[in-house]
This record gives sequence, structure tokens and C-alpha cells, in this order.
Amino acid sequence: MIKSVFSPPTTLKLKEGEYIIGRDPACQVVLPDPYVSRKHVRLFYRDGKWYVEDLGSRNGTYINGEDIRGRGAVEVKPGVEMILGLSVIVVK
Repeated sequence: MIKSVFSPPTTLKLKEGEYIIGRDPACQVVLPDPYVSRKHVRLFYRDGKWYVEDLGSRNGTYINGEDIRGRGAVEVKPGVEMILGLSVIVVK
């Protein structure tokens, strides 16, 4: 589920694969949040798990309150909250 002050809550069912999330209309998941970078994070599925990687965003990516900028790929488990700008992505 994606919650943002800039749009109504949205639920997306993503298939195994790779997704770029950001403001850029070319992203697979577009967030209309001015605090989100054009290409903010890469979300991908590998070896039965989902991972997220910050792509050098200006305002950072937070997983359960921890900034993951510069850490490479970080596993995201169900129930985890990812904060990008003023948007929250809840992994289910």
C-alpha cells in the first residue's frame, strides 16, 4: 500500500521483477511527491525475497525509521514501512 499526502492511498500488487520508484513518469511506480527524487529507489525480487536500494536520492529512503542511503540492497519483509519523501510504502 502506498500512502501519500499528494494522492489517495493506493494498493499495488507487484509481480516478481524489478521496479524503479520515483517522480519520473518513466518509472514503473510513479509517486507525485515533490520530496521524492525522479528515480528514488529500485525495488526488486531475488532468491525468494524483496529488496530495496536507494538510488542516491536527495531526501533519503527510510526503512522502519532507518536511513538506508549508501547501504546497497536491503531486504524488505512484510509489515515493513518504507518512507520516501512524504510518502509511505507498506510492504504486505
